[in-house]
Order: sequence, then C-alpha cells, then structure tokens
Amino acid sequence: MKIEVPCTSANIGCGFDSLGIAFSLKATFEFTRQIGYSFEGCEECYQNEENLIVIAYKKTMEAMNKSPAGFHVIIDSPIPIARGLGSSAAMIAAGALAANAFEENKLSMQELLEICTSIEGHPDNVAPALMGGLTVSWMEDGKPCCVPYDVSERLKFCALIPDFMISTEKAREILPKTVPLEDAVFNLSRAAALTKILEEGNTEILRYLLKDKLHEPYRKKLIHEYDRIKDICEAKGCDGFFISGSGPTLMAIYHQENFIDQIQEEIKQCRHHWQIMPLTVEKVRGNINER
Repeated sequence: MKIEVPCTSANIGCGFDSLGIAFSLKATFEFTRQIGYSFEGCEECYQNEENLIVIAYKKTMEAMNKSPAGFHVIIDSPIPIARGLGSSAAMIAAGALAANAFEENKLSMQELLEICTSIEGHPDNVAPALMGGLTVSWMEDGKPCCVPYDVSERLKFCALIPDFMISTEKAREILPKTVPLEDAVFNLSRAAALTKILEEGNTEILRYLLKDKLHEPYRKKLIHEYDRIKDICEAKGCDGFFISGSGPTLMAIYHQENFIDQIQEEIKQCRHHWQIMPLTVEKVRGNINER
C-alpha cells in the first residue's frame, strides 16, 4: 500500500499556530504488513519503535481496538528535515493513514486529526498534511477543530531553503511569554482577512495581510541572511513573504511568470546556498466529516 503526504507550511505570517497550507512536494511511504517493524529510506538511528510513523500507526490501531502487528515501510521523502516544511507532520500523518487504510478506513478524518494532533502537540501542520489545501485549525475542549480552504491558482509559491537547520524547540524558546494587546489586534485583523484573500488570489493587499508581530520579528533573528533574501524577493515584485513554520525556510508568494528567473542569480550569491523550490498548493482532499 502506498501513502502520499504533502509537505506543509504553518503560520503563514499573521496566522501564528493557526494557519497551515499543503504543497505539492510529497513524501511517499510504501507499507507492507508484517510482524515487527522494519524500514528503508531513513537513517538507522530512526529505525526503531520511536519513529513517528510507528508511534502514529500504533496509536491509530489502538483507537480502533486493533493489535498493531507491524509493518515494513519504504520511505521516499524529499521534504527537508528541521526546515519548517512539516517533515514530522508528514511522518505522523503517514502512520495514521496507513493504519486506517489497513482497517478499511474505519476512522473519520476528524478522528485521524485528533490522533495526529495528540502526537504533534498542535494541529497547524497535521491538519493540512491530512486534508490538503489551506487550513485554519484550533483547539476546543482539548480537541482539534479545522476548516479547510482552497487557494487561488493565480498565486504561486516559492520556498527558499537554506543549508542550515533550526529546531522547533529553539524557535519556541525565542518567543516572548506575553505580547502587547495592540500586537494581538494587529495579527487578528489580518488573519481574519487572509484566508479570503488567498482564496480569491487578490495580490493587491496580500503583502499587508502577511505582516506579523507575534513570531516573525523574533524568529528572523535565528535565520541567517533573512533580510537579504526578503529584500531580493520584494525588489523583484513578490506579492508576499513569510517564514515557513518556525523556519529557516522562507516563502515568497508571486504571480509573475519570470519571478524565479529574476531572483536566481542574486540568491546564488548568498552565503548559505539557498535552494529555490517552486511549489503548487495541494488541493483540498479531505473534510473533517468524511470517512
């Protein structure tokens, strides 16, 4: 059985810990049932029962009152690790989806979301990994809730991926424990409009809605050459710019056909060997009420 899970980008500027989006870059997992667990395509240090795929698989089986016998999995994942593109969420989603598929999809998307969120700790990456598209997610009485949206095909996305990592823990530690009321209002007003603008593909005001005061001013300090990359992209007319997840990947939104060609030469001159990766949005492919 083959499972495909898209990479994801959380926050999207003002949508801190709430917005997530799924992209066309996908990890593929080929599962075969067996006794015990074995792996191909991942480092030896991850080939054990602490692997996120195994943890999600077991937890999903237990939710269906099934005994998890085991599996062999062949992993083919181009999603870079610790770069803010949802590599952990992809592994968790794959394990949960595989277990559910082996048992004839007994669990609903909402139930899968609850399982995956309990492992990841928050739904902003696992929601789009499971459902595709743009998602708004939150916790209600300890359970994740999610609303999926489509994104206009007019908008093009480009991930700029450096040759260094940032751990999610470090990116969390740098955030302040409290924020001014005006900063919270600043983000809320923009997040309320952003989902509609992304659906419509309105590039005129997109750059203003992606502004953030809750996490990017702090996290950008951890990203070498952040200002230089942003300046290059904005000088060439990008419609929006934000940190992908907790970084260090940066994301540009644009609509011009030649945007990549225009930034390529200057990006090559940067110190940290930034990879330019054009992405398309994964279509909405699930709903929390579907089985």
